[in-house]
Amino acid sequence: MADDTVSSQPADSGASLKKKGGKKNMMIIAVAVVVVLALVAVVVLGGFLSSEEEYDNALDRIQSRGKIVVGTQVPYPPFENINTTTDKLEGIDIEIMEYIAAKLNVTVDWKAIADFDTLFASVQSGQFDCAISSITITPARDEVNDFSMPYYVANQAVLVSDDSTITNLTTLNGTKVVTQTGTTGQNWADNVTNLSPESNTPLQSVPDAAIGVNNGVYDAFIVDTPVANKYANDTNYDMKVAFVIYTLESYGILIPEDEPELKTAIDAAIADMIADGTLDEIMVKWLI
Repeated sequence: MADDTVSSQPADSGASLKKKGGKKNMMIIAVAVVVVLALVAVVVLGGFLSSEEEYDNALDRIQSRGKIVVGTQVPYPPFENINTTTDKLEGIDIEIMEYIAAKLNVTVDWKAIADFDTLFASVQSGQFDCAISSITITPARDEVNDFSMPYYVANQAVLVSDDSTITNLTTLNGTKVVTQTGTTGQNWADNVTNLSPESNTPLQSVPDAAIGVNNGVYDAFIVDTPVANKYANDTNYDMKVAFVIYTLESYGILIPEDEPELKTAIDAAIADMIADGTLDEIMVKWLI
């Protein structure tokens, strides 16, 4: 019996090990299947979530989502401003961009910012699809971004108080000049050879610069002609345009570099706007 007992124990143990090993293998297989299915789900779901990355160009991406993200710097009347009653954007650039968006069969997702300078990096990085904000087309700006065809030609104006004796470049010398940071007005004041102001102060805010002139903090504000005229004709201020600096600057819509499809579509919309008279109507509405 002792021998029988000993010989029976290994048989029982072996059967027990086989049963335990079978269950363990089945659990491993089940876990592996679950992991594989989870990975497949992640890949498939990830494909849906990152569908925008599958588009070859910005225009396709914009039209697929049904909106174009547009940056603008406010306030800069009459081109871009916030209506104090409706709290909505309004102005020349706003209406131009809304027309273009309609031609592209999308809506505009406006991103209003306070710092004009940041528009360029925001378009370059893809944070904005484009920007419209009285942006002058210059070779330096065109190196890192691209532009649409021009839609407006502007000059610089010298905005002064009503009692100012400034009438030309000579009488502008020795005065306190203010400009907006990052603009062609600042560039002109910084680089014109025959101007020697007492001070040359760049500010981010257009209203701060205008109010500074109105209150006598500064003698002259160098700014785009339509903006200067807007303040000069506003009865809330006692200011006038002393003289115009004929720089003949072309405004364009800022778009990312190497997006020819988007540029072509925007240019076509601007051409249509010119041809059907809409651009003239917008200018008359806001400038006259």
